[in-house]
Amino acid sequence: MAVTANEGIFSGLRVLDLTQYIAGPMAGKRLADLGAEVIKIEVAPHGDMMRYYGPPAGQSTVFISENRGKKSLCFDLKRPQGAELMQALVRHADVLIENWTPGVLGKYGVSYEQLAPLNPRLIMCSLSGFGQTGPNANLPGNDLIAFAASGILNMVGYPDDSPLYPGGGSLADSIGGVHGFSAVCAALYYRERTGKGQYIDLALTDSLMHLTSAWITTRSFLGSEYKPMRSGAHLPGLTPCGIFKARDGYVAITVLLQQFDTFAQLMGKPELSTDPRFDSAAHRNENRGALIRIVEEWLQSFPTRDEPIALIQAAHILCTPVLDTAGVMDDAHNRLRNSFDEIEQPGAGKLTLPKAPFHFSDSAVAVPGRAPLMGEHNEEILSKVLHYSPERIEQLTKQGVLLKHPSDR
Repeated sequence: MAVTANEGIFSGLRVLDLTQYIAGPMAGKRLADLGAEVIKIEVAPHGDMMRYYGPPAGQSTVFISENRGKKSLCFDLKRPQGAELMQALVRHADVLIENWTPGVLGKYGVSYEQLAPLNPRLIMCSLSGFGQTGPNANLPGNDLIAFAASGILNMVGYPDDSPLYPGGGSLADSIGGVHGFSAVCAALYYRERTGKGQYIDLALTDSLMHLTSAWITTRSFLGSEYKPMRSGAHLPGLTPCGIFKARDGYVAITVLLQQFDTFAQLMGKPELSTDPRFDSAAHRNENRGALIRIVEEWLQSFPTRDEPIALIQAAHILCTPVLDTAGVMDDAHNRLRNSFDEIEQPGAGKLTLPKAPFHFSDSAVAVPGRAPLMGEHNEEILSKVLHYSPERIEQLTKQGVLLKHPSDR
């Protein structure tokens, strides 16, 4: 099927998104952003449980963010009719993403082994906390658990205090979703060459452990003597490199090894280059506390952080303000790069959402639309994809197999 420049790379691809919460929906969202038709299958009676995690008396903005541009089909998967629906849809799908507890889908007749004979080209990606195999496979997992089990949590915080959970954005879930998206892309390329679909077993813990490669490699090289530890706001092994306090906020600075003399002159303290406390990388690390205080005193000699940031950036030293959410949304660079789209969400009004971080020379990338109401597209999907008659759809609805959000009836 030919794809035009105004369409996404995955235009014409049909994805069944049998997921909830964040990691699985993130993978489906990325495919939708690139043009795929993503059918979010919500299991009656509640649908995606993320719908219920939101501000008081408000919609779940996380659900909206992770499910924009998808279509919602809601049915009771636990009934035989629901399993039949799933099996029928798989015959017309390219990709199936799911993040149920390992083994559960098999009880309903919709595991990969049960579905693959119906569509040998099917690519199925299962995201879970610990993967489909191993002694922890059946343990529940989430963002926090993945951070803890991967070794990353132990490295966040200060050495003399508890590890700190880098929450707020559900980063582990999002990283797992991005890895799921990457794996699906690779499987699609493989299918293009061979005509064969395949199964992908992806664990959140594996996805995060993949990011700790340097620690694991160093441990295998140095042995048990190597015990990396939390280092607070500053990178171990390189000083100055970290988060520094200015008068009106924080500044992230990385001074590379060959740049320290330039940085010392920039601060008006060229003598630091020959100071025995700071005249080598090792000495700067040993005396990092004193050097951090010097840098922060210099930053705080300015009324705002803008002027020292401009001076540092002009010297081609890595530096940027630590932005809050409003700062990110208002940042001129992000706006000029067209990093955001706006949608009109029923009951919430106009919302700003970040686009997929891909800038292709010949393919469109956009937020494809708002998040769906639960079961909003039941009739559209079943009539278009499975050619069900209105009478059959109505019968399934009356039987309680299909479910639709009351405000969309």
